[in-house]
Amino acid sequence: MKFIDKLLVKPEKQAVSTRIRQVYIEFSTHCNLSCRSCVRQSIIDFKKSHFTHALMRKLLPMLETLNPERIVLLGFGEALCNPNIKEYLEELKKLGTRLVLVSNASFLTEDMSSYLVRLPLDELYVSWDDDIQSASTTIRRGASSGIFRSNLEALTRIKTASGSALPILGMQIVAARSNYQFISRTLAYGRSIGIDRFIVSNLYPYSETMSGEILYDVLVKNIKLLKILRRETKFNQIKIANQNMYVNRSCPFMEKGTVFITAEGDISPCPELAYTHPAFYSGIKRMHNRYILGNINTHTLEEIWNSEAYMEMRGNFHYFEYPDCAYCQHPDLCETRTVKGSDCFGNPTPCGECLWARGVVLCP
Repeated sequence: MKFIDKLLVKPEKQAVSTRIRQVYIEFSTHCNLSCRSCVRQSIIDFKKSHFTHALMRKLLPMLETLNPERIVLLGFGEALCNPNIKEYLEELKKLGTRLVLVSNASFLTEDMSSYLVRLPLDELYVSWDDDIQSASTTIRRGASSGIFRSNLEALTRIKTASGSALPILGMQIVAARSNYQFISRTLAYGRSIGIDRFIVSNLYPYSETMSGEILYDVLVKNIKLLKILRRETKFNQIKIANQNMYVNRSCPFMEKGTVFITAEGDISPCPELAYTHPAFYSGIKRMHNRYILGNINTHTLEEIWNSEAYMEMRGNFHYFEYPDCAYCQHPDLCETRTVKGSDCFGNPTPCGECLWARGVVLCP
């Protein structure tokens, strides 16, 4: 069967949650780093802000009513930059929901690490993309591998001394052409100090300069992560992203009943749709527009979840009713996209080319 024929007959079906089970909260869009791979460098009209006390007063009763299974503190900034972070964590911990923090580890001082272990946080993921043994950084601009290692080693010592199994410690690495040869030793380092699990994701090309860094381009020879990291999979609890673009799509956010809350209180179905930004596939630029379904200042999470627009969107995912746009070489010639602002099925979101739905990009 020809490749184009396979695209036309590819069956896609997935589970879609009927309730909110997972809530992502962006506590801050401030960050002390300026990573080359971060979408913050590309977001249109990006504004730095912190999640406020007023928003927390609105949100906490909603979360208590909904009782989600998991709250993930992840966004397009560093959550620990929020000056009220400890107060917010304590309030969220009272809910009894599994609480997960994703951090660049810069602010994991001994005091903060001791606090997070005492809380206790349920899961803590730290991210690192450069050579763990080098003093210089090319991707994580503004970071120091020495400080990263020192903070992480102090965290694992504090956790061990406490005798607690929590937080479960994870490390996330974004694989690219400029760093894939370093990943094995980063994993080995993490294992040696007591990191429990690892995620190796692929790079999302938010800028033209980063589009040449991806490892899953269908037009060039791929570097096989599974082959390179085969030895590490024997020793680590590790999840490695898919590198095959031709797979049945399945949205992990819809399956898990996810809502993403920005630092301004806006509600989006996932992190990707929270902000307007360019995306580059095989070096070709296309624009991904933000898709906001409400704001917790004016409506409850439950009201937004049950709105007509949100229900219609979730309905589209039962059989993934989105065209497969990732292979399109001329998105600028697509009239429905450039004139009507939708895909050729009439959907206003770019879900048809989503890398999360292919397992190419992973989140904790």
